Amino acid sequence: MNFIQIKSKLHTMKIKTIFKINIALIFIQSIPLILSLFNQEILNALAVDAFGESPSQDAIKMFETFCLVLGLTILGIIFTIYGTLSFNDLGVLKRLSFLFFVLAGFFSLPDLINFFRNEPTAPLPVIILGLTTLGLFFYGSKKGTL
Repeated sequence: MNFIQIKSKLHTMKIKTIFKINIALIFIQSIPLILSLFNQEILNALAVDAFGESPSQDAIKMFETFCLVLGLTILGIIFTIYGTLSFNDLGVLKRLSFLFFVLAGFFSLPDLINFFRNEPTAPLPVIILGLTTLGLFFYGSKKGTL
């Protein structure tokens, strides 16, 4: 294998591999939300991060509903991405990767805005995972292979 062949192998990634990696990254990002549904201490810690040291009971109830809705929405997105693994048309997969890029962008945007405003937001590792997911979906939409 010569240098050109090695370089071309390094600059291509299978789009289904990108989807599988992103499924794992999205799941890792959602773990605190999902755990907060089953563990009151985690829910309280997340609520304190969002609302300050002594959030009201109404704020905690609202945040609990937020965690449920967002957690289930993320699980739905994960299953949707998993469902796309059954497609074998590169054009369709690239289009789906672009659409997932747009969706991931809208999920990442509030954290980025709040981060730059120095307001409460997701922890930095979660933001980095979100941007990684965003970048992988964009890469898949442009250079993904079968």
